[in-house]
Formats: sequence, C-alpha cells, structure tokens
Amino acid sequence: MNIKEKLNKVNKALFIKLGQGGEYEKECLENSILKIGYNDADDTLCSRSQWQKIKDYYHKKRGCSSQVATFHATQIKYFYEEDENVLWITFENNKLYWCFSDKKVIVQKDKSRIRKVIGKWSCQDIKGKTLFLDNISGQLSKTQGFRGTICSVLEKDYLIKKITGEQSKEIKEAEESFGQLKDRLILLIKKLNPKDFELLIDLIFRAGGWQRLGVVGKTTKLIDLAIFHPITEEKAVVQIKCQTNVAEFNKYKKIFTNMTDYDRFFYVAHTPQGDLEKYINDVDNLNLYFSDKIAELAINSGLFDWVLKKVE
Repeated sequence: MNIKEKLNKVNKALFIKLGQGGEYEKECLENSILKIGYNDADDTLCSRSQWQKIKDYYHKKRGCSSQVATFHATQIKYFYEEDENVLWITFENNKLYWCFSDKKVIVQKDKSRIRKVIGKWSCQDIKGKTLFLDNISGQLSKTQGFRGTICSVLEKDYLIKKITGEQSKEIKEAEESFGQLKDRLILLIKKLNPKDFELLIDLIFRAGGWQRLGVVGKTTKLIDLAIFHPITEEKAVVQIKCQTNVAEFNKYKKIFTNMTDYDRFFYVAHTPQGDLEKYINDVDNLNLYFSDKIAELAINSGLFDWVLKKVE
C-alpha cells in the first residue's frame, strides 16, 4: 500500500501538542518521535488500559475535578491505544506537520512517553508542496489552539485532501469559473485601444502599491512607465505594447540590461506574435507579462468592471 492509499483509508486523525510552549517540538521533529509528558501517570496502569484508575489518580491524588481527571485520562489513552493507522498532526514554524506512528509506547528515563514515527514527520503534501498555515483552512489551523495535549481533528477529510494534494469539488468548480472569467476578460482586453490599455496597466501597478515617476507614454522615448515602490524602494520600468514580436522583445531586453538606474523591468503585451517559447527571458529582474497574466492581475486588482465599461 502506497502512502496515498494509506492516507485515503485513514479513519482518525489526531492533533498532538508537543510539550508546553512547544518544548518538545524540535526534539520530536528531528528525532522522528511523538512525545508527551504526564510523567506521573503509572505506565503499568496505562499499558493495561486501566483508565478508571488513571482518572482516580488525577481526581483523588492530584486534586483535579472529575471532569479534568477524565480529560487527562482520555489524552493519555489516545497516546497508548491508537494504532499505526492513525494520522498525527502538529503545527510548528507556521507549517502543518503530519506522520504515522508505531503503536509501542516507550517510557524515557525522565518518565516522559514517546512513540517512534514511521518514517519521519513531513511538512509537505505528497506532491512536495509545503503545507504553510497561510494556505490552510482556519477550521483546521485553529486546532493548534487546543489547550490540552491530544485531540481529535474534526476536519479529517479536508486534512487528507490537503496532504494528498487533492482539491475539493467546490475549489475545482471555483477555479474553472475563474479560468472562464479570465478567458473572457482576455478577449475584452484585446479590444482596448492603446491609450486605454496603457491606462489599465498603470492602474494594475498602482493597485500593487507602485507609484508613478512619470506620465504614461511620455516619460522618455524608450519608457512607457517609470514606477517606484515605497515599501521595497525599487525603481522599475514598464514597457507596454498591444502587439509585439520576438525581435522587438529582444531589442527591449537589450535596452533594459543597460539601464542600470532601475531595479526591475516589466515587458507587457496582450497579443504576442510568434511562438511564445521563443520569448526567452534570461534576465533575472525582467518580468514578461502576456494576456493571461494581465487578465489575472486585472481581476485581482478589482478592474474587471473598469474593462467592461471601456469596451461596452
């Protein structure tokens, strides 16, 4: 059974907090283990599944309320009894980590408990994409706020899809709709007259935080738009063409390499002629934007209605 098949057969997923304040995180991730404290819980009772006695210990000996004692016993039970098919997750350094684990519990010299991870902890989906919290549903990421040590992951199906790199039906439909919208917007952008197309590009860069250093189309003979970004303090040149070809692009690419006063260059055209693969961009600070990218940026910048009104 490969890892994808194993993930798709997961019936339970558990979140584990690796120590108070993450004190076990580095040790667990580097040494491929799960680890909990509860050093005072009797290992013999835990190994024999005598959970009522564990509860009684925390209630009668440690002075916990009956509810809190049950809470502690339940978390220790998770650690001792869940098998190798349970998916474990944790969060560290703004990433989600996941693994499977051997069932055997090993008591350390300090009485802490560990289970060995099968393989190692991973912060990537099975396609190699890093699982950053920024790209994970808040319903799942809020699990890291659990105040105890171990709890069930309610968003199990969503979690499995994230790890296997699969998209939900709703996401697929949304992306298809966005693609269709973008395709139709490309057709409209190509209907803009040169002046309106230059203005659209100007508005896109302004929406991205760039500030104009010169008037569109009037900065110099070779520059359509000179811009400055106040955050990065970069100066950039934007060359805007409705139509272009490989020879013209190569001419401007050579010009850009000699413009040492600028940090970045943008070559923008909605209708490139010839084989796109021949538009070789081997200049690190040169960005080449054609119709697909322009339409995407226009949508993300809230300029869809603006384009509609210009061509209607």
